[in-house]
Amino acid sequence: MKRVDELRTADRAFAHDLMVRAQHDDAARERYVLGLKREIARDLGPGNRTVYERRAKQAFHRTKGRTPETLSEVRGVMQREGVHQMWSALSRSAQEMMWESVQTTIGRDLARLESTARRLRQRNRKLGSLMLDPMVRMPAYVGKIDIHLQPGGYELDEGGDDILAGALYERGGGLYSRGVGIGGHDSKAGALLAVIAERYPDFEPKRIIDLGCSAGGATVSYAEAFPGAKVYGIDIGAGMLRYAHARAESIGLAVHFEQMNACKTRFAEGDFDLVVSHNLFHEVSATEARAILRECHRLLSPGGVVAHLDVPARGGDMSLFERFIADYQTLYNAEPCWRAYLDMDHRAELIRAGFAGTNVFALKQAKMDGPGAWWVFGARK
Repeated sequence: MKRVDELRTADRAFAHDLMVRAQHDDAARERYVLGLKREIARDLGPGNRTVYERRAKQAFHRTKGRTPETLSEVRGVMQREGVHQMWSALSRSAQEMMWESVQTTIGRDLARLESTARRLRQRNRKLGSLMLDPMVRMPAYVGKIDIHLQPGGYELDEGGDDILAGALYERGGGLYSRGVGIGGHDSKAGALLAVIAERYPDFEPKRIIDLGCSAGGATVSYAEAFPGAKVYGIDIGAGMLRYAHARAESIGLAVHFEQMNACKTRFAEGDFDLVVSHNLFHEVSATEARAILRECHRLLSPGGVVAHLDVPARGGDMSLFERFIADYQTLYNAEPCWRAYLDMDHRAELIRAGFAGTNVFALKQAKMDGPGAWWVFGARK
């Protein structure tokens, strides 16, 4: 395995031919939204805790004779607080403004993006591959909403050469991450690869699969980190996968993208040495999360490793108040499964899926750039 700090793709700011080129006014609009998001997170966000500790919790105690014990109880007192109301309303408005600005930026460059992607997909000497399956269907809770308010959500697919979903995901995701304080050079794949390298220093997988790969930003890092391995990325969104495939080809890395559901793939038992995902589990229901973990166990060869990276979770010692703030995503940011993810015991679920308890791990991993940490859980078969 190559060292993480040597990987060019383990950097959110890594440039490639499918990266959107913003005109001056569009870039200025995006910078304004970014500044607004940062002000909301930095100046208004901490006020939520201050109000809760100094006023809301005491008010609840005077009425009930105890402190709040559930999310609904915290929500009940906080939703009456003006500071929280302002933070919540501005956070929602800024998220909508973010997608509007990103849509405008991409719209001006979309013809070039589609032409570039078409050329890369159609060239004779492709490095990887793309296989779409029109029979794959979105789960109802995904297809009916614009997930995290992204226009069209993961289901956005206009057929033909459409790559808009992937372009929106990469451009909007980068803006969102910087708005909540994640460094511009952070890398989810880089953080997860660092965990793998530390826990399994001699591990050299030959077949790797990235579940729920979306725009493929993380997937390519595995092809770079393990140049002798065959790397796959799967997702349910065709528009995402067209973009991901062209993106990987533009970088010069071989990745095989296929449209399928991670709950039940078409691969054979024991087909992979390494199974990974990045921010997948807070996007799926508890039922599907358990199905995915069972599928991970089935897909792994003996001695193989599964490692999932996601946002901070209950297992990472989140307080009740921190879970309440995170639950904003469920209520107001079109993230219907976020609460189920927060409440899940990932260690227990890995064991339930068939992994030996002594081989299971769950830990916090520092971001590659910026404050805070990711939540990583996995096991060796």
